Amino acid sequence: MRPAADLEQALARMTFRVEPGRFSLVGFDGAPAAEDLAHLGDGPGQLVLEDGQTTLLVRAEEADAVLARRPGARVERGLCWIRFDAPMGWEVVGFLALVCARLAEAGIPLGCVCGFDRDHLFVAEGHRARAVEVLAGLFAQTDGGR
Repeated sequence: MRPAADLEQALARMTFRVEPGRFSLVGFDGAPAAEDLAHLGDGPGQLVLEDGQTTLLVRAEEADAVLARRPGARVERGLCWIRFDAPMGWEVVGFLALVCARLAEAGIPLGCVCGFDRDHLFVAEGHRARAVEVLAGLFAQTDGGR
């Protein structure tokens, strides 16, 4: 499928799914070592490097291994990963603004992860049902063939 070229196309094609499993956000000072990066596995996962700090979004079962090597690391557990399925071109304006506004109106805190073609959200498990309800008002939910 060709990436959506504008918001109208993106909205018309979009579906979403909740990735299986739970995720954790782990933050620590310094650069990541190869052992840290190995915990990104086959994904989904995310790495952010900024101002001498590393943040990893990893599957929950990987977080403890990172924490064991990184005394003093901070962790946010119990996150679910929501994936938007239709690819979008970089010229699409307003997709995340629309989605985030609807979730904010519902009182749902979230984080965003952007891949090259797709956007993703992560929300606390306690907000999952409401987030899915809000998103289902915008797009069809799929199981991604799983």
